[in-house]
Amino acid sequence: MSHRYLFFGLLAILLAGCSSAAPVEKPVATASPLQIVLVSADFAVGEPRVSFAVFDGDKAAEDINRVVVSAIELGEDLTATDMAPAWSGEATGYADYEVPYWTIYPQLKKPGYWGMIAEIERADGSTTRADFVVEVQPDSKSPAIGTLAPASENRTLATEPDISLLTSANDPDPALYQMTVAEAIATGRPTVVGFLTPAFCQTKWCAPVLDSLETARAETGDAVNYIHIEVYDDFQKMTVVKEMAEWGLDTEPWVFVLDGEGQVVARFSGPLSPAELLASLQPLL
Repeated sequence: MSHRYLFFGLLAILLAGCSSAAPVEKPVATASPLQIVLVSADFAVGEPRVSFAVFDGDKAAEDINRVVVSAIELGEDLTATDMAPAWSGEATGYADYEVPYWTIYPQLKKPGYWGMIAEIERADGSTTRADFVVEVQPDSKSPAIGTLAPASENRTLATEPDISLLTSANDPDPALYQMTVAEAIATGRPTVVGFLTPAFCQTKWCAPVLDSLETARAETGDAVNYIHIEVYDDFQKMTVVKEMAEWGLDTEPWVFVLDGEGQVVARFSGPLSPAELLASLQPLL
């Protein structure tokens, strides 16, 4: 039996009230006009950041008041007790981004496939449900929270004075290309490192992340170092910079927040709004 079919089979059992949990007070629709689009990657055991968007047809749903997500471990050898959600929590929404998105930090204790049941409350008070699946790995490919970030010697304006070779941004801010990661860590200040390719990103989620870095920099000033590492070092051949492999990245965009000692304190795959970024920096300022 495939994980997908097992997931929806488990959902049917749960919604029918066959578990030991209290009966559901309000009926939940079995078919939803809304869809969940997963917009982050590299989920590892622990409390990974899972970000998603809610779409109504081909447009982002703008009438969402609240989203509560429950996580169910999927597998072939589940028992009746395993069918109860292992974690439930309310998602945080971010509307200060080109496309609104939501985040959760579920407690996922085992690797494998996890089914996510999203209970969605709309502005008119109606509720509906949309489901998605997350694959969880034993460990992250990229630097995990609590580990030291690679002290990269990325290209800067000191080594490549032509800024158009350092970034695909239309109107780049030179302040983002002043330091290597190694130099930034040596300052003892917090550092934000973004791996982004504004002009060559494949989805609508990419380019606005650079805008978020620039907005956050305007708020924090020189109290925080900001570095943009372009994904490509040659825009004709489309060859990838060495830092992508050094940081264990095979997707983009990625943003890492480092403390004054170079330790990763936050990591973001996919969309990142100014509000979410600034919230991660606040404890460091």
